[in-house]
Amino acid sequence: MEEIIRIQKPVVFDELIAHSEIHAHQPFASSTFQNNDEIHIVVQHQDLCLLPSKSFLHIHGKITKDEGVNAVTTTKLINMAVCHLVQEVRYELNGVEIDRNKNVGFISIMKGHLSLSLGQQYSLENTGWLSDDVELTDASGNFDVVLPLNYMLGFTEDYCRVIVNGKQELIFTRSNSDLNAVIQTPPTENFKITLNKIEWLLPYIKLADKPKIQLLHYIAKDPVICMSFRSWKTYMYPILPLTTTRHVWVVKTSTQLEKLRYVVLGF
Repeated sequence: MEEIIRIQKPVVFDELIAHSEIHAHQPFASSTFQNNDEIHIVVQHQDLCLLPSKSFLHIHGKITKDEGVNAVTTTKLINMAVCHLVQEVRYELNGVEIDRNKNVGFISIMKGHLSLSLGQQYSLENTGWLSDDVELTDASGNFDVVLPLNYMLGFTEDYCRVIVNGKQELIFTRSNSDLNAVIQTPPTENFKITLNKIEWLLPYIKLADKPKIQLLHYIAKDPVICMSFRSWKTYMYPILPLTTTRHVWVVKTSTQLEKLRYVVLGF
């Protein structure tokens, strides 16, 4: 209540950021998007102020019958299907691996059910999160998805500051099979998922002159910049023993800085 009587408080204008815009970065021209392929998206420019925590992936593709022409009839893309099309995603900064996530489809769904608010779930309608209510593909099987990168990597979820004058790279490994991305009703049919375009939509931040000079002077001293975030690790046990009701599952843990914070168990 004290704030409402502070009529003498001056107006403060935040003019540190002069402009921001989103640029699309695409993989190398020679990249292919087939199963097991590795897809590299590199931001080569070194004199930029970028905000990966607010970046997006734009994925356009098509699901058809095995011959690649006719639309499927009994096959449907599932919740967060585009994540199931990726086996692994890595983020590198200046050639150093910062974060890595395997089994992207499973971990994004499990974490999403725990941490997403209702409003955030509706914002993911384009990704098929509300798959019971929304059809992800059109009549011809085309899908066009824009997915926030912070639903795939812990680094972009937790580290919300800009990256200045650094070479950034996203590396995706396509899944060896697309079966986890679909659900089928009888009679089953052979299907094919083709990815036509993958883009990294990355915000460019243009600072005002004074804060830009201050930031560049700070970086010129080559200080240690702390980048704290929570990394997601996936451990899968594909076959449980049927002869006993008890089982001991040993997983990797760490102490000190990288110690375990949360455990999510799914069946």
